[in-house]
Amino acid sequence: MAEADNKLAEKTVELVRSRFGEAVLEVVEHRGETTIVVPAEKVPAIAKLLRDHAALRYNFMADLTAVDWPERVPRYDVVYHLLSLETRAVIRLKTRVGQPGEEHPAVPTVSTIWPTANWYEREVYDLFGITFRGHPDLRRILMPEDWTSHPLRKDYPLTGIELPEPHWGGQVAFQTPLPEGIGRQTMRINQSRPPTPPRPEPEPGE
Repeated sequence: MAEADNKLAEKTVELVRSRFGEAVLEVVEHRGETTIVVPAEKVPAIAKLLRDHAALRYNFMADLTAVDWPERVPRYDVVYHLLSLETRAVIRLKTRVGQPGEEHPAVPTVSTIWPTANWYEREVYDLFGITFRGHPDLRRILMPEDWTSHPLRKDYPLTGIELPEPHWGGQVAFQTPLPEGIGRQTMRINQSRPPTPPRPEPEPGE
């Protein structure tokens, strides 16, 4: 990271601390990157400050994702990667959510601050089961609506979840005809076909 960008990260931390005080739970510096950890309920206000501050202008949310720590309480991190297109400064916001036995922990949406968050929040909801309060259209974006559980949780089985047949995603065996009314699966692959034999080695001098 350039020195000027690093100074802007320091200025960002100072600004958030001056406006929100004890809401800054932790600041982590790692490999030239700065992460500010804040409570979930403070995320929208801090996000709006960072977007609108004249000297910072974090006007692009490059990514929003989550991390599952099943042994920890709170269990999940929700992570926001922010960039200023004007100054090229970067900062990471992080919040922690999820209590034991809580099926769908909630975080306020930032889709009204950065419109691109609409799709990122849907992805996190789909794959981690984290709910974003105030989202205008919170529904699955990768998995079908009737899918069970959330595939990026660490306790999701690597082999997937066995569902009643027929179901989306190739749950019907390849040799079995699809029941009438299920539609066509255009990307079905015959897993039982023999492997392609290796090409013969060229003769010397060829």
